[in-house]
Amino acid sequence: MKSIIPLVAMLAACGQPGAESPATQGAEPTKASPAPAPTAKPFSHEEKTDLIEFDYGWSAEAAAVPELDQRFRADLAEVKAQLVASAREDRAFREKEGFPFNAYVSTTAYTTAGQSPRLLSLALESWEYTGGAHGNGGTAGLLWDRAAKREIKPADLFADPSNRDRLLTQRWCDALNQARAEKRGQPVGGGGMFDDCPGLDDIAILPTDTDKDGRFETMMLVASPYVAGPYVEGSYEIALAVSPDLLAGLKGEYRPSFEVQGRQ
Repeated sequence: MKSIIPLVAMLAACGQPGAESPATQGAEPTKASPAPAPTAKPFSHEEKTDLIEFDYGWSAEAAAVPELDQRFRADLAEVKAQLVASAREDRAFREKEGFPFNAYVSTTAYTTAGQSPRLLSLALESWEYTGGAHGNGGTAGLLWDRAAKREIKPADLFADPSNRDRLLTQRWCDALNQARAEKRGQPVGGGGMFDDCPGLDDIAILPTDTDKDGRFETMMLVASPYVAGPYVEGSYEIALAVSPDLLAGLKGEYRPSFEVQGRQ
């Protein structure tokens, strides 16, 4: 069965990426007004039969974007059809061989990690069970540009795409290794299967507005199970505060959507 986990931040200064001119050093973007409350309602579809247990939903903020609402409805129908077909085939095989059958399970939930007047950041949590030893799930992100009316990637936020790796990778790897050492009770190292630091393309990057003031002050980086550690370790969630350097590395049109954490 096809995975249901879709794949799923700073004005460039003059000169080299991350550098600021005297005129812009220490400058703060104009305070953004919080995005208006959505007029739409959150959507949720739940279904349970002898074949499947199926849940699919998205937030009110996502429902208020026609393109996303249409996209999610189409994906809902496709995921459900694939789940039913796979479950029906597996049940027939198991009945023929005298094996017990357990209903297939699929859950998909898009929640709002934050929003500005221009950007909507969604976190996708998904999980599925298709007859194996255990189910599996993970986290992905979806970043929507309201002005452009399209999905963009985290790297698209930056004046130079390489700024993403330059400004986030070392902080991500250092924090991840600390979190892994705490879970494992020993330092990370030795060249084991899960000792390497996953690249930013292999994890979810979620701009997050925790204080709901209409600007993102945190970049939440999430490695799903099996990405940074074995299944038993679960997901790794690392919150990286938006720093002055990170803010300076964004494109001009996106910089007002972010703020340095803790700076008023």
